[in-house]
Amino acid sequence: MRVKKIFSLLRKVDWGRTLYFNMKYFPPKVAIRLPFLIYHRTDLYKMQGKIVLNVTPRLGLVKIGPHGLGTQDVKYSRTMWEVSGTLVINGKANIGRGCRISIGNGAVLTLGDKLTITGRSSIICQKEITFGNDCLLSWDILIMDTDFHNILNENGKVINQPRPIHIGNHVWIGCRNTILKGVSIADNVIVSANSTITQRVSESNCAIGGIGRDATILKKGINWMQ
Repeated sequence: MRVKKIFSLLRKVDWGRTLYFNMKYFPPKVAIRLPFLIYHRTDLYKMQGKIVLNVTPRLGLVKIGPHGLGTQDVKYSRTMWEVSGTLVINGKANIGRGCRISIGNGAVLTLGDKLTITGRSSIICQKEITFGNDCLLSWDILIMDTDFHNILNENGKVINQPRPIHIGNHVWIGCRNTILKGVSIADNVIVSANSTITQRVSESNCAIGGIGRDATILKKGINWMQ
């Protein structure tokens, strides 16, 4: 079984881009361990900023672009890496095929241990986005801490500055969700499918769902298992 996994890995990983990626971001003694594995059909659109490893580097600590979504078009779906800011790694992470990781200049994206993004989701960080440990993201999810375009009041002051997003430990975000700027989600929360979260979720051990200000707690005292 282990031999099969090794051969499967050899076929699916783009070893040329993997080597280039690791040599770009890390000193040789770290890069040689290949902590990042870059899978086929991953576009390294922008490779600036830096990556901070807060754990011991090892082979495949972070996987970028593996296929893990049965309904996804494997042939044409592509993963995008667009980074000018800082990515902080606190443990193992799996960022699936078709995801878009965008970190703006001066922004910080922090990934906790055992993060899984199934695929086809976008994380757009222009200020600060933080994930705790043991988080699971489904597919077709948008998480962004910015509106991109400025909105001005009558005095010409910008009233929609980017605001941080903080997602706690053991949070499951269902498919087709949108998480917008300023949101903070407590530990052990389930965000039900097709919701838009715009406000703080301060209660742990609950399921929440709905759109914007109409989002409500659907169930309390729950837990979930991967």
